Amino acid sequence: MNIREFIEEYFKMSRYVALGTMDGILAVMGVTLTASGVAGAAGVEITNFAVGLTGLAGGIALAMSNAFGSFIGERAEEVRTIRELEQKMMLEEGKLDDTHIHQQAKKRIYMSMFTHGFSSFAGSFVPVVPFILISDRVTAILCTLTLCFSALIMLGVYLGRVSRESLLKTSVEIVLIGILIGVVSFLIGGGHG
Repeated sequence: MNIREFIEEYFKMSRYVALGTMDGILAVMGVTLTASGVAGAAGVEITNFAVGLTGLAGGIALAMSNAFGSFIGERAEEVRTIRELEQKMMLEEGKLDDTHIHQQAKKRIYMSMFTHGFSSFAGSFVPVVPFILISDRVTAILCTLTLCFSALIMLGVYLGRVSRESLLKTSVEIVLIGILIGVVSFLIGGGHG
């Protein structure tokens, strides 16, 4: 498989691109905003770089969890499908192992693992970068929110195109989810101080 085919396969797994990217952006946005707010509410001095590293650590853990979760879930589904096919074909269990059907199933399993994990990892950089590069807390928070919501709009456009639904409707739904998570993170992190 060349790089072009790999990229095409990656984007064919749109549900994992969407799940991973959205997880990465929103979970890490929640972590960074909460860490930032908790530090401020508690009167603790914590650098933006430390907040960014906290978010990045959460993003890496999320990416690994999503990758291995996809591997386990997809493997179970693919094996079940192969066993059902063997049953329908009146074959002994395991007869389709090491066949073209089995190889294609393995390819889908590993591609879902990579796609979900990589998309989560890539998405987690969106809310982290401002905290790593900008020392002023308010500016970092505003940049993070701007970048996150811009990325969510782009994700909504991508999903709208994939599903052939309204780009606006899909983008608005995703942004509303982002707002909900942002408000919850604010309330948990700093809304009480």
